[in-house]
Amino acid sequence: MNFLMGKGYWEFITSDEKKPLFPKNPTQKQIQANKTWHEKARKVLYWLSVSVSDSMIVSIQDAKSPK
Repeated sequence: MNFLMGKGYWEFITSDEKKPLFPKNPTQKQIQANKTWHEKARKVLYWLSVSVSDSMIVSIQDAKSPK
């Protein structure tokens, strides 16, 4: 928790950081916001996966979001 809070990513766990809407015909700004959200979410998933024990990795290996 402290690590993610320090990096400014704790919102991905608490769901305060919502995935941006991706409409049928997105604007460039919406495309960039979606890309940025996915990049940050992947960072959090990576940090979580390297910080849990081997026995717990099975529980999170197929997660699609950090929450």
